[in-house]
Amino acid sequence: MTYLDTDKQTQADLSVIEGIYDEYPLYSLFSATETKNGKHLMLNWITSPLNDISAIRKRQEAIACQELPELPLDEEELDFIEYYLEYRDQIRRPNILVSLTSAFDRLLRYDAQRYVIKRGVILIIQLLNRLELLRTNLPEDAPLLLKELAQSIQYTIYSSELQEVIELYKDKEISPSSYIIDKYDYLFRCVHLELLRGLLSHIYILDVCRTAHRIAIGKGFCCRPEMTETMDFFITGFVHPFTEGGRQNDWKMVNGNICILTGSNMAGKSTTLKAITIAVWLAHCGLPVPARSMTCPVFDGIYTSINLPDSLRDGRSHFMAEILRIKEVLQKAKSGKRCLIILDEMFRGTNAQDAFEASIAVNELLRKYPHCSFLISTHILEYAKHFEKDNTCCFYYMDSKIENDQFICPYQLLEGISEAQVGYWLVKKELEGLI
Repeated sequence: MTYLDTDKQTQADLSVIEGIYDEYPLYSLFSATETKNGKHLMLNWITSPLNDISAIRKRQEAIACQELPELPLDEEELDFIEYYLEYRDQIRRPNILVSLTSAFDRLLRYDAQRYVIKRGVILIIQLLNRLELLRTNLPEDAPLLLKELAQSIQYTIYSSELQEVIELYKDKEISPSSYIIDKYDYLFRCVHLELLRGLLSHIYILDVCRTAHRIAIGKGFCCRPEMTETMDFFITGFVHPFTEGGRQNDWKMVNGNICILTGSNMAGKSTTLKAITIAVWLAHCGLPVPARSMTCPVFDGIYTSINLPDSLRDGRSHFMAEILRIKEVLQKAKSGKRCLIILDEMFRGTNAQDAFEASIAVNELLRKYPHCSFLISTHILEYAKHFEKDNTCCFYYMDSKIENDQFICPYQLLEGISEAQVGYWLVKKELEGLI
């Protein structure tokens, strides 16, 4: 399994695990797992997107399954097993005389340590039996990921002494003697500790799949993107996942590999760029996407330049920070990796003429990397129009207008280049009475 390359700036721009500017973190969408360790695994999935098309499809297929098995134990029971396996007191080889002596002693006084061991052993016996039922009841048309988990469960159990545990307590009430508890305690915590941890990891994968399936249905994220090795790239009915009742939009990469997005301030350009990039990110995690349909290349890397900070400590202006960031991401493209690169409002940290000329220069560089997809937003209409006839570029804009002395922003994404000029009207409206 291989992973998509990215960096801290991109994770911060997309608010993957930590929201900025009052945004919710992307992870919070899928964090409602049934177990604590399932939560850790979900975090790992979201922070480590894949670029392995078969691994992505396996996750997608499992999450889309309508009949995912129930977890074999509840959260409290699984947490107790985790605690028990880490519990290092009273580990000893089984001895029937010692076990009898200990049992007699415990008739006279309560032993908290023994309670942990006894309950831990009983819960693992239950776990093994229920995993065996899960495995044997899995339908033939089950998703490949679940079949692989079932095969791993079978191999783990039947190539070890854990098979004896299932055979001894199959369809029987679990009430082991002190000697059996000592015997299995040593087996579970010493001999086959790593095997049991492996079995628990399978449960957390099931938990993550069940959670993603539940969230997809609850939030209407029912799109299972078609991942492709070609550069085919489009998405219909997409929304930013945290916009309640947001307008659905369609977008596709046509006429080359550079998309230039124009529109007035507050029209929704940055939110639209984030929505498309988040959809691509989630698709590479194998998770459901807030869209109606999507075809997406399997990228090797995703890099953004959206909320780029300057640096007082380094004496670096915002303009210089933009230049260095563009240089950094183009080095990734130059390496031959197939990348999705997002540049939001290039060169906003300098004057209009410099920004226009610098944007044209960067656009000329981008044409050298047809194996990458570039999404660029800009408020410099002259820059977009400069490349209007260029077959390496396509153009979209966020609609906005002044109507009845009101700023109307429908958040609709349309093909073409914006003609809206509302900046002066906004200044005049907001500063009315001061001018």
